[in-house]
Amino acid sequence: MKGLSSLMGLIVVSLISTSCLRLEGQLDVKQMMSAKKKSGFLNLKTKEIQIQPDLYQAELKVNSDRSYTLKLTGHEQILIPLKSDKALSIPSNGRVSISHNDINQPFNIDGNIATDVSNTDRIDAVEECTWTVTENHCKKICDKPDACKIECADEQVTLHGRHEVSYHYRTIHRDLAIDFLKQDKPEVLASFHGTDSQTDRISDYDGVCR
Repeated sequence: MKGLSSLMGLIVVSLISTSCLRLEGQLDVKQMMSAKKKSGFLNLKTKEIQIQPDLYQAELKVNSDRSYTLKLTGHEQILIPLKSDKALSIPSNGRVSISHNDINQPFNIDGNIATDVSNTDRIDAVEECTWTVTENHCKKICDKPDACKIECADEQVTLHGRHEVSYHYRTIHRDLAIDFLKQDKPEVLASFHGTDSQTDRISDYDGVCR
């Protein structure tokens, strides 16, 4: 059972692109680097720019399995789209290799990503809870003091109680290190290192609320 649980945990994070992520880190631009950045109204267009050698605060945002955005923060904010017509299929562990042809950028991407999944021991507890029931309520309505009637209707009522629960916490840590290479030869233009950690409560058992 423990092996099956671990396998399911790995399936959940089999691709970096399966959920919205933000890997924060730095981009070390080693030499002048050409890139197409978002521009125009609502960032719907792109234009080619030259990124000066420098160390930038950077964030790689995963929008979908086909669309990523690299945000650089320095003298100004630069948004570089990494968008493809097909799924980029970045693995949870292993080599990352993306051609400039796939993302419409004047550079290739090559590097590695490592994903670590850890789970805490199970926690048993009793917690507060709520549930809803339908009750038929009647009330007296008077248009005049001597003209009254009784109207009844079903209403949703929230009740409060307690129940037994069992849960554990799962932490997923990702470490991404990639190089931006010239499209015609393996010369490093810039290097990005970013990390992301997320912790979720995983429910193992929810008792009846009473």
